[in-house]
Amino acid sequence: MKILFDEQIFTQQKYGGISRYFFELIKRFDEIENSCEVATLFTDNAYYNKRFNPKLNRFLPDSHFKGKKRITNYLNERKSIREVQKGNFDLFHPTYYDDYFLDRLKGKPFVVTFYDMIHEKFSNQYESFKSDIKIFDNKRRLLENSSKVIAISETTKKDIIEFFDVDPSKIDVVYLGNSLQNFDIENKPLIEEDYILFVGNRENYKNFNFFISAIAQLLIDTNLKLICAGGGDFSPQEVVLIQTLNLENRVVLRKIINDDVLANYYAHALFFCFPSLYEGFGIPVLESFACGCPALLSSGGSLPEVGGEAALYFDPRNAESLRKSAHELINNQVLRQNLSEKGFERLKQFSWDATFLETLEVYKSVI
Repeated sequence: MKILFDEQIFTQQKYGGISRYFFELIKRFDEIENSCEVATLFTDNAYYNKRFNPKLNRFLPDSHFKGKKRITNYLNERKSIREVQKGNFDLFHPTYYDDYFLDRLKGKPFVVTFYDMIHEKFSNQYESFKSDIKIFDNKRRLLENSSKVIAISETTKKDIIEFFDVDPSKIDVVYLGNSLQNFDIENKPLIEEDYILFVGNRENYKNFNFFISAIAQLLIDTNLKLICAGGGDFSPQEVVLIQTLNLENRVVLRKIINDDVLANYYAHALFFCFPSLYEGFGIPVLESFACGCPALLSSGGSLPEVGGEAALYFDPRNAESLRKSAHELINNQVLRQNLSEKGFERLKQFSWDATFLETLEVYKSVI
């Protein structure tokens, strides 16, 4: 069996759960001789890069000019198209929702992974989703033409069926895993003060503005910091909000992080908070569990499905619900310890090895 993956997510993401997911699959397929190929030439991805595959390169890494990303995208797209047209594979697995390959597969089967229904659920709430009609049409065509669909949670499967009226038997649920392993939880903390941890992107449905507004006075009253790990620079609107809330000295951005640094942030946080309105899975939940970090999670989307009884939950549209839960965690060390212990147990139900083996079974079912 030979699998072809394309370049889409490795062109788009430097960091992110989707590229992490495919990297973990590719890494395990790579241990089986000639079992997979990735149609990518250039990438800045933090996981799948030259350190892992010497054939990969960054495109003109020391040059910065208008149109550079467009050129990189074009070269990678041409590489994917050529490999699809060659047909030297048994099954194709695109890494995102572009359907460029549909008329080039020449009868070869393909499996597509659906991560969430965020665009569909929030198209009336966020302008950027409303204007992106193409992704909805692409998803529909991929669902119609694929041999099998992988959903990364039961929540995502349910949403696919709701929005696209797909036969449930065509969709297999395969959970994701956690990559923060083999680190020393007793390592000296990189941040000395007590803090709450927020990880990743902050835009629109991630609910960051709601989150920081709800806990602002709590941070001041309890003399806590809020560490924002990853997610890029604060937007001008976020800077103004932080200033308005008098949190300039309490909100700290750490943009550049690797797995060791991220694990340290989790391991020494008072707790991790995930206020998102909706998630298709939520890898940071597993990361927090792996590091013994108590998790305060939104009840949105798949988060209760992933967190189970190992997390504390709040209504992501109710500020008082968030404040009450955060206050309880801050002041109850026994609760934090209990959640930490439950997190380690819950984590045993998820692993990238299991993701790989279950994905392999999906592939075998259509070849």
